[in-house]
Amino acid sequence: MKPKKQHYVPQFLLRNFANGRKNKAKIWVLDKRSGTVYPASIKDVAHENFFYEYHGDAGHIEYENLMQKIDSIGARIIGDITSKAILPNSVEDRIWLSYYIATQMIRTPMTRGDMENFRQLVISKWGKDIKAHPDDPKTIGEYGPEDAKASSLHLLKDVPSFANLLQEKAWFLCETPPTAPYIVSDNPVVRHNMIDRWPRGNLGLKNDGIEVYMPLSPRFSIHAACKKLAAVALMTSELSSTFARALVEKTPIHYKLENVEFTNSLQVIWAERFIFAKEQWHLDMPLDMLHTNPELKNGPGVRQKPEMSPPHCNDGPLN
Repeated sequence: MKPKKQHYVPQFLLRNFANGRKNKAKIWVLDKRSGTVYPASIKDVAHENFFYEYHGDAGHIEYENLMQKIDSIGARIIGDITSKAILPNSVEDRIWLSYYIATQMIRTPMTRGDMENFRQLVISKWGKDIKAHPDDPKTIGEYGPEDAKASSLHLLKDVPSFANLLQEKAWFLCETPPTAPYIVSDNPVVRHNMIDRWPRGNLGLKNDGIEVYMPLSPRFSIHAACKKLAAVALMTSELSSTFARALVEKTPIHYKLENVEFTNSLQVIWAERFIFAKEQWHLDMPLDMLHTNPELKNGPGVRQKPEMSPPHCNDGPLN
């Protein structure tokens, strides 16, 4: 029987940030919109009813079984990484891990919400009677949230292209000091680029300088970086030996406190609404960020005013 609750962040990943037995595991949750913090069962967070199902004019789509297969493979590989403290040596496992991360990039409420919110922005600016394409039988006002759902599910066909681009990056396993654990959000795969390409975006997976982060547990995170950026690190005297060993041996880089805080800040910025942590005090930094930057409560998507240039909306992942 297919589950009604369908998770957009898989339970195996949430379990890495939870306390308690498998069926009773609890995780601490921060709701960015309300600022409330509370414990919850991992079964009851990061899910929506029938999230991977669509039945409408665009046909019938059911991807829950596919997500379960990808999550099962991802759980095995990530379990090996966190237990052995080493990235996989197997080429096949590296490829599957890139597919898991690429899937996680797309399967979020932010992706789906951005499609509908962008439609609403177009309507507010040009009215509901315009068409997205001259051959489109519908006006933009005749579409709705269910159409955004169908479009977001169709985006999963791009997973192989995203995965191929991720495979081209330099991958590092990063380990925290005991006093600075990682947190995770409802949008776990986040991107950063220190190279300013204004007025164009700089967060596409093809862009020079792009960095991709995904926490695996409070102790470990994956960092996939543009190879040009990695080459610069390898030429930096104080970093060269550490990065070279990590690339060859696939062993962890030991992050400093400021590195972990930066990585965690990206989870706060990119979170659509919810941030998750193993202990309540792990959410102190996110709460402080929200207090000093209240605009972060709304998430990073196109629901914000266009002139604010949200970081991920001005560039597609493949650009």
